[in-house]
This record gives sequence, structure tokens and C-alpha cells, in this order.
Amino acid sequence: MSEIKEAVREKYAGIARAARAGAPEGCCSSAAGGCGCGGDYAPEEIAGLPLQMLQTSLGCGNPVAPAELRPGETVLDLGSGAGLDVLLAARRVGPEGKVYGLDMTDEMLALARENRRKSGIENAAFIKGEMESIPLPDDSVDVVISNCVINLAADKARVLAEACRVLKPGGRLAVSDMVWRKEVPEWLRRHAELWAGCVAGALTEAEYREALARAGFLNVELETTRAYGLEDMPAAALTEEMRRELAPYGGALVSALVRARKPALTAAIPEDREQAVALLQEAGLTTIGIPADLAGFFVARAPHVIGVVGLEYYGPFALLRSLAVAPPERGRGLGRRLVARALESARERGAHEVYLLTVTDREYLARLGFTEVRREDVPAAVRESREFRETCPLSAVVMRKPI
Repeated sequence: MSEIKEAVREKYAGIARAARAGAPEGCCSSAAGGCGCGGDYAPEEIAGLPLQMLQTSLGCGNPVAPAELRPGETVLDLGSGAGLDVLLAARRVGPEGKVYGLDMTDEMLALARENRRKSGIENAAFIKGEMESIPLPDDSVDVVISNCVINLAADKARVLAEACRVLKPGGRLAVSDMVWRKEVPEWLRRHAELWAGCVAGALTEAEYREALARAGFLNVELETTRAYGLEDMPAAALTEEMRRELAPYGGALVSALVRARKPALTAAIPEDREQAVALLQEAGLTTIGIPADLAGFFVARAPHVIGVVGLEYYGPFALLRSLAVAPPERGRGLGRRLVARALESARERGAHEVYLLTVTDREYLARLGFTEVRREDVPAAVRESREFRETCPLSAVVMRKPI
């Protein structure tokens, strides 16, 4: 994959050098050949921006408007190139907001900084780095955008995991990207020039949805905005034999708007009770003893309650209860994150051990670090809890985790 990364780096460095020399190559030019067609921007959006930046727009859509940016938000643009989407986003979030553009190519960063200076926009900054290792802290941005760049990454799963990491709980992802509607030949995946042209590295729609889910995103939406034919692919990169093999794939490559959300894990409020109780009942768990104000409970929202977990405290010990995740969101790590949030809260409260009772989830909880213990080894205060005495059957396994 290093060959592909270098091919991508050199291609876009070359476009930046050409632009600064006065001979810009937009994404649709015969020399650039490849991805979309410079984005999809209304004239009023790009009014007043440097012409050089508009001529080197390399996107396949417009992620800025669908991101529904609000004043004061912090935004990250992955693979920001000459900086068009960064500056458009900076206008939308206003002087109280901030937009970061991330790019791995020195030449593009220099061009973007020059464009920012010419535009007079001050709430934007361009930083060097790779999407697979974003140089920003956890939970630090409200929105991640990108325009025809994630398809260029060799490790897209890592890119999406990093995007989820830097988003604040409840944060949004809005990207324009190239997507295949069907599986493509293996030789295409290895073709460095077609990869750099936004073709070979594109995921299928199913692969994209799976990668987003594994990264921790929810509420995934994927909307096709344009379809491409063989005539849109870099002509010089295809032999006649390749073109014949790709003939059945005409129209299978599309530009798509991809949106998703990072779930917000927060302390529950009384207004969450109805949805939380319904979730527990759907999972076949007891709702006896759940406080009316959900004190000690945490929920995952996206934006409705899709996960819940509760804690009860007995001196230096805590009892974990009521862990449930909505069926469509299971298998995506949400339960693990809910437990981690609950354990963090227990630690903050001074608890040094957490106990639980389970009938069916022994193996899953063992992977989270809980180990089985005998009932007689559980502290007396916990054994006297309603959960132990009344609501859980004697067949339930007791597990413990030191914190």
C-alpha cells in the first residue's frame, strides 16, 4: 500500500505545483483524470474566493451544505487540498467557530494557506498529517467533512475509526466520496494510477456501510449524487483489454453523499425514562427498581435512546445493571462503550469494584474484563441489594471487575 500512498501524494503535489505555476489542473482535466468534477457549489457559495482555488477544486460533491454547520462549531476537513471546503465551512461556522484542514501533501498545504490569506478568512487553519492518524485530541470536533478523499486512503477502516475518535459525542460525519455499486475486479484494486484517480480505491456501498458501523457510527445515510461511465475514467491508465473487462461496470461508479453520527453517551435524564424502559423490556430485562429520575444511569442517543446501562452504589462497591442496546445497533461496540462510561463514573465516585449478575452474556462480559466469582464472595452490602435478592434468578452468574 506504500506504492499507492506515494502515487496519491505525487499526483496531488503535482496538481498543487501546477496551480502555483499558473497552470491549474482541475479534477476533470485530461491531465488530472479521475475523481469527480470539482464539486457541486452554488455561485453564491464561492463568491469572493480566489480563482486559483476554484480551478483546483478536486472534489466529487459538496459536503459543506449537507453537513448543516452551525455558528460556533468546530469542523475538520479530511484531505483538504487547496482549501475550498475549509473556507466555505469557516464562513458557515462564523468567527466563533473553527475549521481545520488536514492534508499530507506539503505542496497542497502551501497552496491552501496562500488561498486562506487571499480570502481574508481567519477562523481556518491547515495542519499536516495523515487521515489514518489525525493529529487532534479525542472528542474535539463537532463535524468531520471530506470531499472525494477517503477513497484515496489505503486503510479506510482506520480513517473512519479516527474520524469517530475525534468527533465529540453526538458529532456528525458528512462526506462526499466515490462508491461502487457492485464488486470490481481485483486488478482494479491494485492499480495505483486508478487509485490516485479516485476509482480503484472506492468502496462498495455495502463495504462503506460496514466500515462506518465498525468504526462506531450510527444513522448511516448514503445518497447517490452522480453516476460515472467508462468515459470518465483516466484514458491513459486503461488498456483496451481493461476497458473491455470494465464494460459491464458502466454507471456502477457513483459520487455519493455519506452521512452518519457518533452516538452521544451521557448521563440519563428523567425524560429518557420511557425510551430506556422500552429498550430494557425489548431485551427481556427487568425494570423493577429503576429510579424515576434514572439516577446512576447512562444512555446512548442518536438522537433517540439506543442504549442504556445503570449503576447502583453500595459503599465502595457498585452494581452494574440494565445493559441493553437496540437490536439494529448491536455488534458495533456500543455496549462496550456504555460499560466503559459506567465504569469511569464508578471510579469517579470512589468505587473500587463493580459487580453484576448475568444469565446469558457471560462470554461477552468476560471480554470486557469481568471474571466469575462465587455469590458468597460478594460483599454483604451488594448481596442485600434488590437485584440479588429478588429480581435475578439464582441461576445468574456473578461477575466482578476491579477498577
